[in-house]
Amino acid sequence: MKFKEIFEGNNSAYGIMKRTGETTDKGKAVAKALVKRKSITDKLWQDHLEGKDPALGVIPINEKNECRWGCIDVDKYDLDHQKVMRDIKGMDFPLVTFRSKSGGAHLFLFAKEFIPASLMQSKLKEMAEALGYAGSEIFPKQTVIHVEKGDTGNFLNLPYHGGIKGLRYTFLAGGEAASLESFYSIYDDWVQTKEQIEQIKIKKVVEEEAFKNGPPCLNRLAIEGFGEGQRNNALVNIAIFCKKAYDDWEHKVGEYNQKYMTPPLSYQEVQTVIKSMSRKDYKYKCKDQPICDVCNAAKCRTKKFGVGYEEEQMPELGTLSKICSIPSQYFLDVDGKRVELTKEQLHNANLFAIEVMDKAGVVIGTIPKGPDWREIYLKPLMAGVQEIEPLKSLDPKEVLVHLLEQFTVNRHQARTRDDILRKTAWTEDGFCYFRMDDFFNFCKRNNWELDRTKTGNLLKGLELFEKETRLKVKDQNPHLIKIKAIKKTDPTISEVKYQETPF
Repeated sequence: MKFKEIFEGNNSAYGIMKRTGETTDKGKAVAKALVKRKSITDKLWQDHLEGKDPALGVIPINEKNECRWGCIDVDKYDLDHQKVMRDIKGMDFPLVTFRSKSGGAHLFLFAKEFIPASLMQSKLKEMAEALGYAGSEIFPKQTVIHVEKGDTGNFLNLPYHGGIKGLRYTFLAGGEAASLESFYSIYDDWVQTKEQIEQIKIKKVVEEEAFKNGPPCLNRLAIEGFGEGQRNNALVNIAIFCKKAYDDWEHKVGEYNQKYMTPPLSYQEVQTVIKSMSRKDYKYKCKDQPICDVCNAAKCRTKKFGVGYEEEQMPELGTLSKICSIPSQYFLDVDGKRVELTKEQLHNANLFAIEVMDKAGVVIGTIPKGPDWREIYLKPLMAGVQEIEPLKSLDPKEVLVHLLEQFTVNRHQARTRDDILRKTAWTEDGFCYFRMDDFFNFCKRNNWELDRTKTGNLLKGLELFEKETRLKVKDQNPHLIKIKAIKKTDPTISEVKYQETPF
């Protein structure tokens, strides 16, 4: 299947968007990103093209930290896709424009062979900045994944879910939706060799700064225009710049309002912003519209009146990934470097800063206070977390079955029913009996982390579980767990005949 060959990626996992049953205040269904630790079957590829839910998400970076496709995810819903294509053609970029389901754009770069993920990502970042989409997500999001620790990387939902009816398609030259077969021809025209990708030239456009030494986002929007519905937020950020850059900042706020807002905000609205700014020093609202779409954090740090020039600010944080094992495992991109974290390190800003310094070599100069860290940084990270299925060997049920086998089969066993009181398991007529406390204490000695109640509930859900019962043991009548007896597995003996060495 050609579609499978084009979008081949990680061979050990794939992604889906799982609906939670909740909706946003705007009525949009809430979904969580889930990575399933399985290979992508031919049926999954076919189901995707036929429009069967859920859509297929592929992780572009493979186990060797290579990929053969990448994407700039332009998350704007009022895009003129024809203009985007004209801009791409004008810069001579080998990008193929797709419509995303939400109406934004996915700009794909295709390679004929697997190339280093670092090369794919760096070229896409440069092209995104040149096109004015510096704040957009780039896939692959990682240049290195820690496969040995269970890491997988982040996935992107593929186009052509349900063909052109699914609204995720590329375009013909005239702007019409291209069929899947037409896309294959477009792909053949634009797919690149590694050498061609290395030679992509990005023309550096020197722009006169409307906001001298200010954030790149404001200077970009001064050229492209501030949307009418976003003027208040825009003016707040302009006021923050003015307060940093000018003594007569109040006058400058009014001047910039007249010059760049179409139409300008009213005198009363401007005065409200100025009055608010007079009370205290605010930080740029980098996560809010309209500047979040054109944010360029790395470049902003080099600007005298940008974010983090005079003081160390938080590094750039990527998408959070969570392996749903016990205990949970987290991975986060910090300034482009993959960092493994525990739940304690993620929750505590100080522990987070220490781990980031150690694993990524990034020093956080000003560590946010606890409430600020959780509200401003941790909540958005958790809201967009990508959950990854644990390795089967780390699944809590699998681990518990293994512990049951160790407890009831591979250790000293009760010879009589009375030996149950000696913290052993007794087997009779295909069933095994033991006290819950004895088994739980055994689990704890073997690094089991769930508490007694959760362990009991998990045990009750196993196919092995029969019931909780009482049996007469000596002069007692204890509560016992009854399970199907686990058969002892005999070690296999190789049938290969070895040549004896003569002495």
